[in-house]
Amino acid sequence: MRRFLYSLLFLFLIISCSKDNGGGGGGQVPVPVPDDVSQYQARTWDKSKRGGVFYEIFVRSFADGNGDGVGDLKGITAKLDYLNELGVSGIWITPIHKTGSYHGYDVEDYKSVAADLGTQADFDAMIAKAHSLGIKVILDFVVNHTSKFHPWFTSAISSETSSYRNYFLFAPANEVQQWISNGMVPMTNYYSAGQWHNVPSGTTGFKYMGMFSDWMPDINFGPVSTCENSDPFKAIVDAAKFWLGKGVDGFRLDAVKHIYQNEDSDENPIFLQKFYNELKKTKADIYMVGENLTGDYQKVAPYYKGLPAMFNFDAWYKLIYAINNAHAKWYPKDIIDMENRFVQVRTDFINATKLSNHDEDRTISVLGTDKMKARIAAAIMLTVSGSPYLYYGEELGMLGMKGNDDKNVREPFLWSNFSTDIYRAKWFTPANSTDNTVKPLNQQMTDYESLYRVYKKFIELRNTYPALASGTMTLPSNFDSYPKNFMVFYREAAGEKLLIVHNVSPNYTRYEINQKVKKAIADMGRVNYTQEPNDNLSMLMPPYSTIIFEI
Repeated sequence: MRRFLYSLLFLFLIISCSKDNGGGGGGQVPVPVPDDVSQYQARTWDKSKRGGVFYEIFVRSFADGNGDGVGDLKGITAKLDYLNELGVSGIWITPIHKTGSYHGYDVEDYKSVAADLGTQADFDAMIAKAHSLGIKVILDFVVNHTSKFHPWFTSAISSETSSYRNYFLFAPANEVQQWISNGMVPMTNYYSAGQWHNVPSGTTGFKYMGMFSDWMPDINFGPVSTCENSDPFKAIVDAAKFWLGKGVDGFRLDAVKHIYQNEDSDENPIFLQKFYNELKKTKADIYMVGENLTGDYQKVAPYYKGLPAMFNFDAWYKLIYAINNAHAKWYPKDIIDMENRFVQVRTDFINATKLSNHDEDRTISVLGTDKMKARIAAAIMLTVSGSPYLYYGEELGMLGMKGNDDKNVREPFLWSNFSTDIYRAKWFTPANSTDNTVKPLNQQMTDYESLYRVYKKFIELRNTYPALASGTMTLPSNFDSYPKNFMVFYREAAGEKLLIVHNVSPNYTRYEINQKVKKAIADMGRVNYTQEPNDNLSMLMPPYSTIIFEI
């Protein structure tokens, strides 16, 4: 109903305010078409995936390929055609190794495939299909800790003379603080009681360090100056090379700021640099992206010393504020400032942008379950600079706030109506994203106002225009003068220049800029514009709308 009322109001405003520029159609009311994205004509996509869009798959919840209720590798393989059509360049799959948990971040065997997710043959088939479609595959890799059931750890706790004893961090139960103070526990520089846990059997007079929980003992790589000589480092590198040999294109490294306890020292970046360089000997073009979960990009920047790509959580937090407060004008400048800082550390940095992921509240839930806000969030992420990641189900508007259970943001993908959805995972009953709250994919594909169609269109645009894919981002000269609800910037690459304007507010607003344009190539929300004889460009923008011009 709200969209219908907006459309009526917009039509009235267009009739009242439209000016004919006398040629080219730029100032005339566009002929209505069914699709809300877009009334203007972009170049035809040549199917080249220049946009670099990655798609995160929480394996257990994405697609069930064998009917046992658990999402698996066969399910991913079956749905690669969908991802290819969406325009995805690569997939990041969450841990697939043998584990004691549903999420897989407590690894028991780095070279295995968990039985409920498939077999090595299933993995090989997935890689082959992905590569045949031009889709890269990066594997989630946990180097900070193992499972307490990993054979390394079970051996390490059994005896102080175990050959795996130095793979982990131990101290006498009643002397942990003193040992740390005296420099007798590698990789640590302060004592935190919650990070130390009683050894459950064998050498029970000791405690071990597990930053996240007693379930996940931290690995001991020793002093960073010599970490590459440690047995655990060599073992982790060997496991990573095993997967490179299976055809993976790289890794997403979990919790990189927690490998060494002091996240603000240079230890973690140095470790990552050594790890990355070692793997480059096996695969020169390896892709590796790190997770440093912080809201301060200044703290992320030093990590580019170690890795070519880092996730940008700060950009997402700032975007939440911009959308929820209709205060968007500064956001492009924030991104530019971030990238100016990153390039000081690494000239070939990759700014891995994102909305939510498997550890965060779902995007549309953070935005007050407002579909219009979710649409503009997608449009912004896919038009600003960076290398965007899309969390599975985000294109459907899947719901979920973590609360006390991460499963709330890891619920099964909705492929079709529940009664006919043979690929829907059923390993647990979702509380948020059901047929009653989220339209399944098959319905959204034919819904002209669906969130899916927004993602589909803007990924296509990013794949079509080099300026959107990899162009520099700059601000207009009148940046300080326009209303705060507008987000306005240029993208430019290889002689191609685009002007992007977003109205990040619930109100119809007119925006004017002294800019001559060739034509509008795409919009969202039915934006009407007029090119005046004095080169002033005037746009009447509905709530949460976007328009892109070629100039």
